[in-house]
Amino acid sequence: MKKRLGPSDRLYPMPCPLVVGGTAKETDVLAVAWIGIAAGTPPSVAMALRDTRHTLSLIRASGEFTVNVPSADMADLVDFCGITSGRSTDKFAATGLTLVPAAVLSTSIIAECPYNMECRVTHEIEIGHYALLVGEVVETHAEESVLDATCEKVDVGLLDPLVYIAGSREYRKLGPVVAEAFSVGRVIGEQDLTTP
Repeated sequence: MKKRLGPSDRLYPMPCPLVVGGTAKETDVLAVAWIGIAAGTPPSVAMALRDTRHTLSLIRASGEFTVNVPSADMADLVDFCGITSGRSTDKFAATGLTLVPAAVLSTSIIAECPYNMECRVTHEIEIGHYALLVGEVVETHAEESVLDATCEKVDVGLLDPLVYIAGSREYRKLGPVVAEAFSVGRVIGEQDLTTP
């Protein structure tokens, strides 16, 4: 039997990238769990930020941000960036995280994060005390060490991304592969399903 839990902001697991906003003049970073891919054409990211966040004001000023995916061994740095205000603390000096120039945008990427996305804001929607930002992905970067044998795609096992578990407030790693997507379901009913 299932128990009703009421409205919730929890989806399991959640990514927890470091999002950078600002330019060389002023930059800040925060950890974001409420983020995901919003569209494929054009490739777009959607994220919700509390309207009081310092990084949000920098994103609004520049119209751009970067999404930087940390590996699981960076949990302490991610947590610090999520619980510390950039108004009173230089998070980059405190953590030792290194900003490097992005290829397309004026907002930097984080060198220690093995996967990075450069995003230009296309939409903003107010939802309660949050700003829902949609950003078009204009470039991505990946360390060669996390690419698959073709050197064209990220191998998530090598990336080893940090994930967040809402409710229990835990950081975790992803587990092993359990099945091949767009394939394992074909055996049900022996249907000839077309790949989306």
